[in-house]
Amino acid sequence: MKRYPRRQSRQTLSRRKRRRPGRTRLSRYQIAVPTLKGAQRKLEWHRLPPRLLSASLLVVAGWLFYWFANADTFYIHDIQVEGNWRLSEAELVLVSGLQGMNVFWADTQAATDAIEALPDVVSAHVRCGLPARCVVNLVERQALLVWRQGEAVIWIGADGVAVPARGELPNAMVLDAVGSTALKPGDRLDPALLVDIKELERLQPTVRVYQYSEEHGLMFKNAYGWTVRLGTGGGIEKKMVFSRALVEYLQSQGIVPSFIDVRYPQAPYYVK
Repeated sequence: MKRYPRRQSRQTLSRRKRRRPGRTRLSRYQIAVPTLKGAQRKLEWHRLPPRLLSASLLVVAGWLFYWFANADTFYIHDIQVEGNWRLSEAELVLVSGLQGMNVFWADTQAATDAIEALPDVVSAHVRCGLPARCVVNLVERQALLVWRQGEAVIWIGADGVAVPARGELPNAMVLDAVGSTALKPGDRLDPALLVDIKELERLQPTVRVYQYSEEHGLMFKNAYGWTVRLGTGGGIEKKMVFSRALVEYLQSQGIVPSFIDVRYPQAPYYVK
């Protein structure tokens, strides 16, 4: 039986005419994908090679290092000193060695050790921060008495360490040393002698001047102008009791001695 081709309606033909050749749904996606791949390749061309990136970072790091090492901003010109009384700020800054140093190379521990090596200083602490500022905080040694030996004058701290005499020390005890080895800053006084001096200050605070010799120890002039030899080695309070008793006896007898010796309380004596 012979078949004849089916006639297409006008509506079907008009739809086909409206469609553009090759514009199926699948073809539209296929066109979009190559466009994205092309953009990706374009971006890849702008990526830096690893070696070039490393070289760039190295150049930047080198420039930063040069800037930190040479910029005046990071050189120490401002040093603040706290807690100093006798020591001048200029002396402490000089001893610290920090002035004009790059803050990144500043050794605060070495500066602290150098300041603490000064006889006047008990303890110190140095800290530095950006951009270039340092603070020196210290505790000075408290002076207890003035040690005079001829023309030489030195101060003795409460812990017995000798420090340079700086100006005046009002109301301090004075010890005139005779025939003794001269003390230098940093030397330490005999601890037993220091204990005796503190005990004397407690027992007779109005007496501010004493003498000292290696032969006779501590001595002082009493209210009558008589020299009293106390020696050293402790027992100061007992020696003072014996000296007062001996002074009363001598007064009652009308005797004026050249000195009284109570270094040995069991055998005190006097010399006319």
